[in-house]
Amino acid sequence: MKWLAAALGLAIAAATGCIIGALTVLGGGLPEVMALEQYRPASSTIIYSADSQVLAEFAAERRTPVELKEMPPLLVKSFLAIEDHRFFDHFGINVGRVIKAIATNLVARGYRQGASTITQQLAKVLFLNPDKTLERKLREAILALEIEQTYTKEEILSFYLNQIYLGNGAHGVAAAADVYFGKSVGSLNLAEAALLAAIPKNPSRYNPFGDSGQSKNRRNIVINRLLSLGWIAEDEAAAARAEPLPDTPHSRPDTNAPYFVEAVRRELIKKFGSTQLYKGGLRVYTTLDYNLQREAARAMDEGLVNVAERHPKNTEPVQGALVALDPTTGAVLAHVGGANWKKSKFDRTFQARRQMGSTFKPFVYIAALEAGMTQSDILYDAPAKFPGSHPKKPWVPRNYDKKFKGKMTLRRALAQSRNLPAVKLMEQLGVARVTAVARRMGFTDELGTGLASALGVGSASLYELTAAYAALPSGGLRPTPYRIRAVYGPDGRSLWEPSPSPRRSLAPEIAYVAADMLREVVQNGTGRKAKHLPFHLGGKTGTTDEQRDASFIGFSSQLALGVWVGRDDNSPLGRYETGAKAALPIWID
Repeated sequence: MKWLAAALGLAIAAATGCIIGALTVLGGGLPEVMALEQYRPASSTIIYSADSQVLAEFAAERRTPVELKEMPPLLVKSFLAIEDHRFFDHFGINVGRVIKAIATNLVARGYRQGASTITQQLAKVLFLNPDKTLERKLREAILALEIEQTYTKEEILSFYLNQIYLGNGAHGVAAAADVYFGKSVGSLNLAEAALLAAIPKNPSRYNPFGDSGQSKNRRNIVINRLLSLGWIAEDEAAAARAEPLPDTPHSRPDTNAPYFVEAVRRELIKKFGSTQLYKGGLRVYTTLDYNLQREAARAMDEGLVNVAERHPKNTEPVQGALVALDPTTGAVLAHVGGANWKKSKFDRTFQARRQMGSTFKPFVYIAALEAGMTQSDILYDAPAKFPGSHPKKPWVPRNYDKKFKGKMTLRRALAQSRNLPAVKLMEQLGVARVTAVARRMGFTDELGTGLASALGVGSASLYELTAAYAALPSGGLRPTPYRIRAVYGPDGRSLWEPSPSPRRSLAPEIAYVAADMLREVVQNGTGRKAKHLPFHLGGKTGTTDEQRDASFIGFSSQLALGVWVGRDDNSPLGRYETGAKAALPIWID
């Protein structure tokens, strides 16, 4: 028997020498393993709300790199047990396993058993093609030896477990934990860890969402291997084998903020480019208040259903938009761009430019205040004719109720949204003065060149309107709406922190009086449905011709909120669907 042992030893030594010799010959032209230090795998960009809720993930490959210490020991043991249980004992190549594999394949006259260590698998995934050729296997072995000489075992394991493909678009164990179980990698139990370790051998075959029988069998092989190595107890193995497999990919819960996320995505591409967005592993912290957004989406859904049910014969869908801002900073706290993201990606908060209607009237009154008038000055709500487009056809504006109320103060005329006083006031002030105020408040579209512009025939986005109103509770400083608070790289380094600054649009005393006049709208005017709310509120209703647009823009000291309701084809909402009836209930809610 001594001679048999000696012969076997000589055979192993000879085989080892041949392998090392072959590796030396083929060593030229291989990539530098030091590149691992600079290697940055494509990883997911995560979008967070202000209160750290995950809103979205963008990725070419779904990947979330984590440190080895964040992975549960049972997960690491599961991969070692099935892939390379002597990982901590070899130098990158398991010579005994190589000889056994060669013998098995010779007997079978084909490829039946592999002998790659985890280090070799890492080398193949990162640097080589997957072809099953002798030359590729030898090059893989050379790289494995170099990797082992350059990095610690823990570093190699970390590289491997963050890189390995685990099916369903998941690269690395953290992404896979989310895809298959909807949890963090640190929360995985034994059965879950064993399933992830079962997948790399053939991700399509052992995908639990495909042939669950094969997947379960492979998972149980991992569990049994852990048991045979003495790394788990029998009762642990039995409990793990009894656990069911996941049956559908986990998706993040609906954030109710798809329009907001899309606006953030566009901004990130403009700032960083699409490659950085989808592969750079950015961590993006936004201004969105998750709970407020959820309530905004719910209120919008219910409000639009109510409008639609009042007019069942109109088949054109009712649409809506909502923007909530911090009036001091301009941070976007809630953003609803339409009734249904899946049916329409068009964002009505900023892509739509709709007529403002009576929500524009406050800027006529602000121009009057700047001209030296007071809110107690008198206007007359009485019939009047003005020059029209044709000398023989004068323009004769009317009030919504087709009535006239005679003498009234500026405060009361605005609160009750009377048309004739607004038009007469603009005639007195001049269109240019009112237009100058509007430009300072951030309006960029054509506002109209005649007196009809007093009634809001000009167009604006909901963002512009809401930001303009936000200047009133903030003392005349118009905020610049922004959605992104900070962007960090995958290494935690700060890449961008926007610093939007408010712009002085009105003198503080003018802003104070204008805000006070709009509080009268809520107390005794067209917005009095909101009177019961326990806040110091101001705002203005808006309704365009034939009830094509209904809106309410308003504020408290801590929130500026704009709501618009209409139809995309600009057809009427329906009879009596004013800003007070269609938009204000959503605003109140």
